[in-house]
Amino acid sequence: KSNLHMHSTYSDGKLSMLDMAKAAIKRGLKVIVFSDHSVSLGVANGLSIERHKQQAAEIKKLQKQFGDELIILHSSEVEIKADGSLDYPDDFLASLDIVVASLHSSLRQPREKITERLLQAVNNPHVDIIGHPTGREIPDREGADLDMEVILQAAAKSGVAMEISASPYRLDLDDMHARRARELGVLLTINTDAHSEGDLDLLHYGVAIARRAWLEPKDVINTWTAKKLMDW
Repeated sequence: KSNLHMHSTYSDGKLSMLDMAKAAIKRGLKVIVFSDHSVSLGVANGLSIERHKQQAAEIKKLQKQFGDELIILHSSEVEIKADGSLDYPDDFLASLDIVVASLHSSLRQPREKITERLLQAVNNPHVDIIGHPTGREIPDREGADLDMEVILQAAAKSGVAMEISASPYRLDLDDMHARRARELGVLLTINTDAHSEGDLDLLHYGVAIARRAWLEPKDVINTWTAKKLMDW
C-alpha cells in the first residue's frame, strides 16, 4: 500500500515527482514518500534546505492534483555523517513528514565507532526510518561492521523503523537481522528506494527477505492503512 523511500529528479532519480506518482498509482500504491538525498551527498545531487522548500511546494500542488487517489509525503534521505550528526538541523527535520536516515560514507570505521554513529540516528527523535542499515552494495561493497544487536535493541526502545531495502543491490536488512528485529518488536518497512519507474517493480525481493524472516503483515508498516501510517 505504501512505498516510503523513493527518489526523483530533485536528487539522483530519473523521473519527475509527477511521473513517479503516476507510476505509483499504476501499481496500486496509496502512499508514497519522496526522500531525495540530503545536502552532503554531493555525488547524488543532495538538496539544500532551499531546494527542499521548493520541493515541498511542488508536493503540495501534486497533492491537490491527485486528491484522495494518492497521499504524497515530503521526506529526505538524510546522511548520517562520519561523526554521527545528521545533515540538517533538528528544526528543519521536524518540518519534514518523514525522515529516513542512512549511511553512505565512511563505512569502514571501526565497529564501535560506526555502531555509535548509527545509534545517534536511531535515538534522534526526528528520525522515523533507518534506510538500508548496513549500507552494503551487492556485489561491490560489504556492509558496515555494525553491532546489529545493540542497534536493534535501541530501535525497539526508540520506535524507529528499520528498512528492508528491496533493491537487489542492497537486500539490507538481511533475513537474519529482520528476524531478530521482529523478535525484539522492532517495526520494519519494505521499500524499493526507487530511482526509476522500473525500480517500483522490485518490491518482491524485499518481500522474499521478509518471508524468510517469518515476518507477518503486522510487522511491516507498509501494509498498514493510510490512516494508521499517518497516525504513526
